[in-house]
Amino acid sequence: MQKKKRGKTKQTLSPLEQFEKVRKQILKTTIVSVLLTFVSLAIVGLQLLYPFHIVIGVGIYVVSFIPFFRKIYISRATWRKYKAYKSTKQFIIGEKWKLLLGVLFIVSTLSFLVLRPLDSNVFKDMSDNEIEQVISDDMYRSVTSIDYLETSGNTLLRTLSSEREDANHTEILTAQFTDFLTAVLLSEALTDTHRYFGNIPYRLSEERTASFLISYSLYVKKYEIVHRLMTEVSGSEYKKKVLNQHVEFFDRGDIFNEMVGRFYEPKTHLRITGGKMYMYVFNGPRENAYAGIYTLLREKAEGSYKYLLTNFDRTIASTGEVLVDKTTKRMFDVWFPIQRGIANSMGHAIISTRGKEYFITEEQIQTMQQSLAPGDIMFQRRNWHVSNVGIPGFWTHSAMYTGTLSEMNEYFESQFPLEGLNSFSEYVADKFPDVYAQYKSRDEGGFEYSVIEAIEPGVVLQSLEVSAHADFVVVLRPQLGNADKMYALFKSFGHFGKPYDYNFDFDTRDALICSELIYDAYFEKLPTKKGLHFDTSLVNGRKIVTPLDMGMKYKQEYGTSDSELKLVYFLRGSEETQSASISTEAVFIDSILWSKFSFLQE
Repeated sequence: MQKKKRGKTKQTLSPLEQFEKVRKQILKTTIVSVLLTFVSLAIVGLQLLYPFHIVIGVGIYVVSFIPFFRKIYISRATWRKYKAYKSTKQFIIGEKWKLLLGVLFIVSTLSFLVLRPLDSNVFKDMSDNEIEQVISDDMYRSVTSIDYLETSGNTLLRTLSSEREDANHTEILTAQFTDFLTAVLLSEALTDTHRYFGNIPYRLSEERTASFLISYSLYVKKYEIVHRLMTEVSGSEYKKKVLNQHVEFFDRGDIFNEMVGRFYEPKTHLRITGGKMYMYVFNGPRENAYAGIYTLLREKAEGSYKYLLTNFDRTIASTGEVLVDKTTKRMFDVWFPIQRGIANSMGHAIISTRGKEYFITEEQIQTMQQSLAPGDIMFQRRNWHVSNVGIPGFWTHSAMYTGTLSEMNEYFESQFPLEGLNSFSEYVADKFPDVYAQYKSRDEGGFEYSVIEAIEPGVVLQSLEVSAHADFVVVLRPQLGNADKMYALFKSFGHFGKPYDYNFDFDTRDALICSELIYDAYFEKLPTKKGLHFDTSLVNGRKIVTPLDMGMKYKQEYGTSDSELKLVYFLRGSEETQSASISTEAVFIDSILWSKFSFLQE
């Protein structure tokens, strides 16, 4: 008698049950993958676990793909059933030579189109005389352009070599980078025309070779400077952020990253190397061609090519950093809308039945205004706003009182005439026309604009009646001269219209938060103006100055000869009486360390 095998008998699942099992496995692995991706984006976007946020975030992002590959592994039975793998392998082996020739043909065609683009009619519809005139004019323009590239690039490189990371340095770098981009724009206008030198008839050989040299010398010079910039900013998060902030003149951001990305594109190196070979074969040294300009451009091109070739090892060594920066940027771009959406939602959420009915009344605000002067700094608080939870300390918002246009005219009368303008109004109208136009109007309530602040839309002008409609308001006066305050106002006007900085980054000035506007406006810039000295704190790797930091400065300097701020007015709200009243300096000093939660105030 045959013995039965011991153990459990494996139950055969029906096709429907097998499908359901695989479906559940795929669903689980997909959920895990999505969750890991979200965590990695949050770590990189919020810079959690700084300074290891990039390594940890990118690491988790890579790990998030494991469930995806697991999902493919789960589906291997389908591949086996339909013999897809075996069929694919047999096809590749059988047609390998045809496939190889096809790939070579595609690569050769693309390379030819990169080196000899055919998508333009430049030069085709011109007469010989017109072509000669264009080449002659552009040869002289190219000398000016290449000189502009070198001088603006070298100036920027010298500034980048400094280890300074303050507001004034950011302003200088921004201006110099904008100047360099202008030089790049002018050079690319010539390059984009003369990259079609192949359209020039062969009978105009002199013009044909000159046209090539215009395009190639400017092209290789541009990427020489880009490589130098890339080397200089390597390892510096601050420098990269400044060069990648939104450039107002071009209305774009991330331009430096884009330039570095283009440098690493295969077609860029194909053009640089192919251009060098073409110049060696067809564009040899010539005597007295275009009054020596030809020789000058050729020497510039050879010098730039030699630099790039000599530093090719740096190019390879920097590849890892560039890839990490690119990956981090993409992850941040995905995360940032989530961060902005959460911040917006928290800013609008109020956990109180009284909503936006704050303690300070319009009459109290107008009484307080009689004690204010242009340049005063306000701290504000509105109880029960959910956004208070994410802001350090009790005081959650800051703004600058500018005064009305007539107040500023009177207050700064002694500073004029200035730069040929006779009054504060004339100066603002000339230098900041959008700001002037709004000061000349009134808000929806019929009140005059008298405050500049950074709130959810961005840097805006408000009436004091709107801005100070809160539960708590304190006004501090910088102990500076009128001229220093005037230049602080001018600096703040320069930020008018910029968006709110949901990344909370004090290294850049293309977007600002409330305290960043105050910090930048009063940042000392000798010898033009004296300023206030606020120490930045580091939160998740980001430099920042909060209203709490400013309040701590007041508390620490109080009663000393170094005190830079003086209390002017303090309105304190009360949850118990549901009203606000004038309070004392001692209470304000205590409030700096109060809890951020309303129910702990009384």
